[in-house]
Amino acid sequence: MKAIKYGITVTLLKENDLELVRNWRNNPLVVQNYEFRDYITAEMQKEWFSTINNIHNLYTIFEYRGEKVGVINLKNIDWEKREFEGGIFIADPKFHKTALPAILSYMTTEIQFFLFGWERGYARVLRENTATQKFIAGLGYELCPGQEEENNQRWFVTREHFYRKTAKLKKAILLMEQDPAMRFIVEKEDFNNPVVLQWEEVVRKNLTPDRVEETAEGRVYFFS
Repeated sequence: MKAIKYGITVTLLKENDLELVRNWRNNPLVVQNYEFRDYITAEMQKEWFSTINNIHNLYTIFEYRGEKVGVINLKNIDWEKREFEGGIFIADPKFHKTALPAILSYMTTEIQFFLFGWERGYARVLRENTATQKFIAGLGYELCPGQEEENNQRWFVTREHFYRKTAKLKKAILLMEQDPAMRFIVEKEDFNNPVVLQWEEVVRKNLTPDRVEETAEGRVYFFS
């Protein structure tokens, strides 16, 4: 299962990428942004994957210009309230001072509100990480009430505030990356994967695609 837009491909995390993600997550440059900083073993990683490979969590690897770059995670999804908690990390520091973080953060939030139809999102940011706080504020996030003295602070964003706050950012992204249409793909290897089929049903119920095609890759949903 994957989504493609703005030159970025977001693919469902699978077992064959667990070791790559574990190595990324253990990198000190990544660890410093998380409250949990213990070293993650291969067994710990496998056990963790068994708990998140379901419809209440969505962990993905993203690729930019053919290179696997980092992880997007959506967790603690509340289908009744249509809420989620999201996070991103970019493993390679060579991308940290480029336009990629802005493009990726916008695309991730857009997927949540556009593709899945959720109403509100949350994110956790360490209190000392003022750079990330400033960045997500530009996406429409606000600090939740009562979080001022917490170490791992909770922020929230609504669909309406996101679209209002990021209108200029979207225009800038479209000038940089000429790939504004979204494709959602259920790969052939996932045709019998019950978790992927549940996600496909979420998309089908939420949006009417411009068209759907059966290709060598799988079922492709096109959205303008």
